Amino acid sequence: MFFSLAFPVIMYVFIGIPYASNEVAPGVRFIDVMFPSLILTVIANLLLMGMPIYLAELRSRGIDRRYATLPLRGGHFVIALLLSTLVLIAGAVAVVLLVVAARDGVRSELWSPRLLLIMAGSIVWLSALGFLIGALRVSSRTTQALSAAVFFLMFFGSGAAMPLDQLPEILKRILEWNPLKQWLDVMTGVYAGTGVSSVQWLRLLMALPVTAIGALGGLRLWKQRG
Repeated sequence: MFFSLAFPVIMYVFIGIPYASNEVAPGVRFIDVMFPSLILTVIANLLLMGMPIYLAELRSRGIDRRYATLPLRGGHFVIALLLSTLVLIAGAVAVVLLVVAARDGVRSELWSPRLLLIMAGSIVWLSALGFLIGALRVSSRTTQALSAAVFFLMFFGSGAAMPLDQLPEILKRILEWNPLKQWLDVMTGVYAGTGVSSVQWLRLLMALPVTAIGALGGLRLWKQRG
């Protein structure tokens, strides 16, 4: 939880604050295009690292087998896990929001139904992927290494930490298929008002089958562990 909160705050302090007021487009400040990345970083960190590591700890201590003896369906456990994780996400997002709002302010688009729906969609997608990683039949250390690798590869490949403009063209084309970048591009376009292309919207549709595969596959693997 500490790392999930500290990481985006550190990004804001060392990258956001110095350039916050710089205008990157007519009526759009640097902080306006950076703010969605701070929020998505919190969400992705908790769901791609926090959740899998927590599940791995349950397995390593045999707690998952104790759950299997209780008269509870696997879906009930998943719902309880998601609800507790959502509480952590809400708390971490609130802190980042307050820090940014206190110094630079936030745009009114933050409360638009479309942006809130996109954020909810990213949470669902990342939850499914994180649950699948955490349910894999591997050791706790392997889960930690795998979850960290997935998070940081997707994070740095999304442009959340730094612009990708200077990368070779072929690499930029490959990174266009990074799911985290796809969510971030749409969130930024909606929040900052820079617009979202039809191609960017269509790419988000790929999240639907991936979400279903992650959720169903994770639940099946978790039951097998029990």
